[in-house]
Amino acid sequence: MTALAAPLFPSFPANLRPVLVMEPALLPLFSAAGEPFRVMGDVAWSELDAALRRAPATTVVVVDPYAGTHPGDCFPRVRTLLRSFPSVPVVAALQIRPEMTGDVAMLLEWGVSEVVALGPESTPRALSARLRLAHARPFKRALERSLSTYVSLEARQMLMAAAEVAAEGGLAPELAARLGVTPRTLTVRCARADLPAPRQVQAWMRMLLACVLLDDPGRTVYGAAYASGYQTERSLRRAITAFLGMDSTTLRKAGAFATAAEAFNATLRDAREAARERRDR
Repeated sequence: MTALAAPLFPSFPANLRPVLVMEPALLPLFSAAGEPFRVMGDVAWSELDAALRRAPATTVVVVDPYAGTHPGDCFPRVRTLLRSFPSVPVVAALQIRPEMTGDVAMLLEWGVSEVVALGPESTPRALSARLRLAHARPFKRALERSLSTYVSLEARQMLMAAAEVAAEGGLAPELAARLGVTPRTLTVRCARADLPAPRQVQAWMRMLLACVLLDDPGRTVYGAAYASGYQTERSLRRAITAFLGMDSTTLRKAGAFATAAEAFNATLRDAREAARERRDR
């Protein structure tokens, strides 16, 4: 099987994060956010599903939930987007008034990652901060909920950083850079936090990311492979067998992320027990 081609934007630099702004009126505002974001406004709602099936894991979608709706509609386009692609961070941008409190709460309950209050406070710096907070939020949220209570705070913080790095296609060296340490120091920190070696941590993060994507009803195995950094669909299928001992069809039926998270917690438990034995000796 051939290597996966970058399907959304062939000339899109890997270090930039696509931001799909679904309402033209919001384009000038979000375009000011600057790097590492590349704001795109040429994807229509009718084309969004096809775009997201092959989108990088760093993609964020910005919506105005009230645009194109009528009173009582209950945001059908946003709801469908969140149901079809729960792994994609969605930022809702709207002018917040007191009577909208219930709507905002509902959007957050559905899975919207961030809410931007439009107005004088919507400066480029503030918008950039919101987009950064939304980065890989659904993946990190799922990972945080799935981790065993025995995982330490230090380990959790490192795993959240590892999740962000995985979404960006990075490996252990990039995790060390994200944490501001050398690769050797990262190995020491992982051991101190009772985590596996950095390479193993990032391999698991890539697998967990792929499984979050496989749980999207609107995404194919091919799209999940591309977005999670596997070179081919076949390489993802081989990794699923190696890590989880099953094929991708069985995995999706069982619940891909829940299955992988259970196996990852078992790996973390083994690492804790091995570390305890070393300390006892």
